[in-house]
Amino acid sequence: MLNRISKTINRYIWYGDLHGMPLHKRVPILWLRMLQVLVQDFADGGITLRAMSLVYTTLLAIVPLLAFVFAVLKGLGVQDNLEPLLLDFLAPLGEKGEELSGRIINFVDHVRAGVLGIVGLLVLMYAVVALVQKVESGLNYVWHVREVRSFGERFSHYLGVILIAPLLVVAAFGITATVSSHTVMDNIVALGASGHLLLLATKVVPYLMVIAAFTFIYAFVPHTHVRLRAAFAGGMVAGILWEFAGWAFAVLTVSSTRLTLIYSGFAILVMFMAWIYLSWLILLVGAQVAFYAQNPELVRRRRREDVGGRTLERLALHIMYLVGRSYHDSKQPWSREELARRLRVPTESVLGVLGRLRENGLLMLISGRIRRYVPGRDMGTITLQDIVNAMRLNPSGAEDVDFYLRGVVAVDTVVNRLDHAIESALGKTTLRELVEQQAVIDIADVRRA
Repeated sequence: MLNRISKTINRYIWYGDLHGMPLHKRVPILWLRMLQVLVQDFADGGITLRAMSLVYTTLLAIVPLLAFVFAVLKGLGVQDNLEPLLLDFLAPLGEKGEELSGRIINFVDHVRAGVLGIVGLLVLMYAVVALVQKVESGLNYVWHVREVRSFGERFSHYLGVILIAPLLVVAAFGITATVSSHTVMDNIVALGASGHLLLLATKVVPYLMVIAAFTFIYAFVPHTHVRLRAAFAGGMVAGILWEFAGWAFAVLTVSSTRLTLIYSGFAILVMFMAWIYLSWLILLVGAQVAFYAQNPELVRRRRREDVGGRTLERLALHIMYLVGRSYHDSKQPWSREELARRLRVPTESVLGVLGRLRENGLLMLISGRIRRYVPGRDMGTITLQDIVNAMRLNPSGAEDVDFYLRGVVAVDTVVNRLDHAIESALGKTTLRELVEQQAVIDIADVRRA
């Protein structure tokens, strides 16, 4: 019975055409699909593994990071906001959070640049940069980004994030303190019924700040273009999960006494690590939501399925045609996300094909906030045989298995005949001829219509 119920639910969720559904059905079914895919991604273990890695990096970097933030805040004259921020973050730990916050602030106060010297400062800066780099790596994993920023891009980007974050903290605390002051509260209550509504709105401000913080991270940290609407969707889910997890963790901390009995003096460290792990996990889950909100057509039951050689060849030809047609018509070049959405294939498959085509000089990447692709050389010199060979032949630098393969004469004869058949079928047709031929067909279809 349970099996039949599961099949019925899956059939209702997955076998309908979203494009043909009314809005009131399309939205909930899309979110149900997303929920199931998120559970599958979580079960794969990639997100949990990266969250654990971030816990280790956080333990190493938290003191130098807070020391750096303290220095920035001190330059602004608002360094007293650091301890309330840390207390708010560790609030789910209860009394242990206050104790741990005091210890961390004590460590930060004892960081002296003059005593550490150049080597010590470099080590501290490396710990801070390593943490930001780990966060970017985790978000790039979620967004299936393989290219890494250059050293100059990383330096400027990381420095910008580290410098802007304290400023946002100051702004958040300023807004929260303003709306929470007794004078403002009294003035709001004096407004009557509308004042009560405003009072309710002021209670929502801290939650909005958390959502805004997650949205900022999702929009600017990944090494790809993230739409603000998608980043906000991920930030909203992450913010709700954050508040709920903080409440649940606080209840669990208060009601659990066995942890202290088992770990004794290490209980505070164990609780701190558990909260850090849960926080990073929420961050990555929210990033997954942002990814699927921007790419709803990639919400599939089996998103990481392998594809065969024929599909890769077909995919390569389609990608080269789309890129070539856009270049021929002087239109905006395609990005990898746009190609994945247009062809409705997993991003991993598109990235693999794009990598092979670039490696063979058939495509060229245009750097920018959104990375786009153009033909790597004159389309009149790119044959369809070159495109297919980019998928069929071994990548450059890979071990030549064909050289070591101890083949059978009869089998090798069949393989050679297959190679000749493909070469004869494709002939000397170039990418430009394919693009112009399809353009003529499109013009004829428009005229008939």
